[in-house]
Amino acid sequence: MANSSASTLTLFLPLIVFFVIMWLFLIRPQRKKDKETRDMRNNLGIGDEITTIGGIVGTVLSVKEDSVVVYCGSDKIKMEFKKWAIGEVNAKKGEAKKDLPKESPKAASAEEKKTEKTEEGPLNFRKLERKEEEE
Repeated sequence: MANSSASTLTLFLPLIVFFVIMWLFLIRPQRKKDKETRDMRNNLGIGDEITTIGGIVGTVLSVKEDSVVVYCGSDKIKMEFKKWAIGEVNAKKGEAKKDLPKESPKAASAEEKKTEKTEEGPLNFRKLERKEEEE
């Protein structure tokens, strides 16, 4: 009887070890990545620059429960996306973009002057809303 249970244990031991290794190397890291992605999508804010899973780059205009309104391009086209379609946040509002090269002092001072002239900083939503009302 003892010999039978020992042979059964040796038969199932490699299978048990295989499942433990699969959990450690595949399932657990994927769950961690899914949690980070879910947190990123839930912490979206107005002014964040995002990229969708389709490759569209834009700035968040408003955040709803399960969708996000984004404007992109030089024409400031507004589009609404579901939160699950957001692939990554490129830059949070107020953070410097890490991928871009540093600007020359002249370009930086010109950008500061532009920011000072607007009513609400670089993202002038009032001006955008007035433009839409006129059309």
